[in-house]
Amino acid sequence: MRHRVLGAYGHSWVYGTGARLHSEGFVELAARKLGLRPNNHAESGSLSTGTARLVMAQTPEPADVFVLMTGFNDARLYGPASAGRRQYEDSLEIVLRVLHKSDPHAVLLAIEQPYIEDYSGHPPYDRASDAIVDQYNSILRNSVSRFPSARTVVAHRWDAATMLAQDNVHPNDSGHAVLAQSLVAAVREACGPTKEVR
Repeated sequence: MRHRVLGAYGHSWVYGTGARLHSEGFVELAARKLGLRPNNHAESGSLSTGTARLVMAQTPEPADVFVLMTGFNDARLYGPASAGRRQYEDSLEIVLRVLHKSDPHAVLLAIEQPYIEDYSGHPPYDRASDAIVDQYNSILRNSVSRFPSARTVVAHRWDAATMLAQDNVHPNDSGHAVLAQSLVAAVREACGPTKEVR
């Protein structure tokens, strides 16, 4: 790979919140497995609009892999409101376009948001549901489909009953490990069977 960098953007899950050690967050775990340097720009509590402002204000460093995971706080704050979904879609368009422009050869992976067990805590971020998360993930898939170098990642082994921290919002170590495994598998699939990731 060219730069040996994994650039990451998004909310607190991307930052590593919920893991006992920051180094056990899924971005750091995946970067180590892939032999890449993590360049983590995630911001805890951020909305998709915050991520969009960040990439517009600070040009992303070229990377072999870009990881994006955003929208969970939007879903929790705006719930079923259509204005929240439109804002999310507009922000995704900005972020994906800026990341692609900063390095057109990078693998761009957007992680779909897994469910949590109970959305009723932490007001005003208490308005989501599994169905609303599904709506936001559908918007993500549609947005990503417009960028040939991008694809979505699903954490197929995710289990909300066992993989959430005590706050019921962030992944615990097991959750971060599953997200890292899904991310590593997606990178290797995107690189193709004849290309070396490391």
